[in-house]
Formats: sequence, structure tokens, C-alpha cells
Amino acid sequence: MPLIIDCYNLLHQPMPPGLAGLDEIGLCRALERSGWARQGVTIVCDGAPKPHCPGGEPVPRVRVLYAGKAQAADPLIDQLVAADSAPRRLTVISDDRAVQRAAKRRKAQAMGCQDFIHLLLQALAAAGQIPPVETSAQTLATESDVVKRWAREFGLDPNARID
Repeated sequence: MPLIIDCYNLLHQPMPPGLAGLDEIGLCRALERSGWARQGVTIVCDGAPKPHCPGGEPVPRVRVLYAGKAQAADPLIDQLVAADSAPRRLTVISDDRAVQRAAKRRKAQAMGCQDFIHLLLQALAAAGQIPPVETSAQTLATESDVVKRWAREFGLDPNARID
């Protein structure tokens, strides 16, 4: 099932450790490594490309489109869904309800960003593409020491509860 992804809607979500720090090109590569790209993916970004951002097809079967200067991705996503000759085979990834409604009107599937992030992480893990996350007691103790040091640096009580 081909995907249309609302890029910045997805990238601005809280990410699990295996996907933390994704940008446009990182998303393209993750899609390629996970196998999702085999079905064809269009990533739609707000605005114009920044100098470091990909355009066109940075990895096979993953196309990156920009909506244009000062333009949102949503209308372009709607146009892509409307122009598709077989929209029932599409899945649109976005948390924007208007985008989801437009997709569903054309009988395309709509999926929220967190649901897709979870599926992408599972696919990457199944393909052996995510390094294990280190959570040893030593790592946690070291991180705790760093937090305490910075708390002292800013004159805060490092043992205070934050609710």
C-alpha cells in the first residue's frame, strides 16, 4: 500500500530512542531500511526545501515534495489523494484531522503519526536496522550524575521532585 506522509507532522512527534533525531533524509533512509519504500512513499513537506533537505527521490521509491514557499503540506496532500487513480490503496500518515477526513472521503486509509512511528520502529527492529538501546545501570547512574551536576550549577536542588 503506497504511503503519503505529512512530513513535519510526523517529525515533530515524540520519537522513541531508535528513531530519535530523525530529519527529512533520516526519515527517507529509515523508510528504505524498513521495507516500507518497496510500496512507494511520497513525503510531503511544508514550505520550500532548506539547503540540507532532499528533494526528488533521495532513496529509491521515496519521493520528497515541498508545498512551496510559505505553503502548508496539507493542500498538496489533498491534491495527491484526489489525483490518485486508485485512492483505496493509499495510506495517508498525518494527525491533521482535515487531511484524514479528505483521505477517507476518497476511501484512502488514514493513520495517525504515533501509530505509524510504532509500525516503522517494529519494521526496523524486525529487519535488524535499529541498534539496541543501552539501559545499563552504569549508563543510568552516569546520566543521573550529569543531571545532579547541572542542577547544582544552576543552584537547584538536585533531589527536588518535579510534578
